[in-house]
Amino acid sequence: MEIKDVNSPVANKVGSAATSMWACPDGSLVKTILECGTGVEKPSLGSRCRLMVEVEPDRETAVGQPFCFPLNEWVEVVLGEGDTPWDAAVDKCLETMLEREVCRVRVAPCCSPLGSLLELSFILRLATFSLGRDSWEMDFEEKWALALHDKGLGTVNFQANNLFGAMRRYGRALRLLLSIACCEVPLATAEEYGRTKVALHTNLAACQIRLHQFENAAQNCTKALEQEPGSVKALYRRGTAYGSLNEFERARADLREVLRLEPGNRAAQKELKRLADRAREQENKMAHAMHKLFL
Repeated sequence: MEIKDVNSPVANKVGSAATSMWACPDGSLVKTILECGTGVEKPSLGSRCRLMVEVEPDRETAVGQPFCFPLNEWVEVVLGEGDTPWDAAVDKCLETMLEREVCRVRVAPCCSPLGSLLELSFILRLATFSLGRDSWEMDFEEKWALALHDKGLGTVNFQANNLFGAMRRYGRALRLLLSIACCEVPLATAEEYGRTKVALHTNLAACQIRLHQFENAAQNCTKALEQEPGSVKALYRRGTAYGSLNEFERARADLREVLRLEPGNRAAQKELKRLADRAREQENKMAHAMHKLFL
């Protein structure tokens, strides 16, 4: 297939026929190759990619600026450094692309930040890229530095109420740490390494609670407590998650343990009162329903 000049202006239309399609396994997007690339290497985490995302003029206003870079112009982007759902969509495509490849990307409506009724479609051009490093190629120091970098940016995103970006960063940091064998962790770093894993589990739980993913939140807190049984944050957040799942006994047990460890913890006191009110409300509803059965 003829390869067009990747430095052509935005006004150039992609005229080559589509050759193949790739659907992301999680169902979030479909990529259609418009112009085949060259070589065999593909970008990976940390690759510096020279690319362009083209959006049709009538869609550009609706799209706004959801990416971490400008639209319809050549930019250099580091794969993995975007913190919006659409940056993630670009990353997923880049990991499957060859140099000089051009493709059309359609993001499923349910995954589009524009809402469930508006599908995002754009053309992605990849000119060149540097080779990144997969986690299995990294030594401890590289993984540790990258995990701390992602953890810090996860907190920045959380404080800015970007829960997608926070979960993306915390999740990747945790996966990096979990890929490290215990024997690889230097003795001088072992304690901080353990504390960081606990913090990432509890931070993920905080995001999941705000997104009403209560079962996942409880699971992350349980993993944190397996490593640090006295973690007040993990106990409190698991108690909150259990309460939202109507598992009142489990919730009360966790929150009472928080108060045993920190008798003046006002958040736990407030949550226990809220649990008591909810439990009483449910009991009243059940009693009313049973009364109606025997009328």
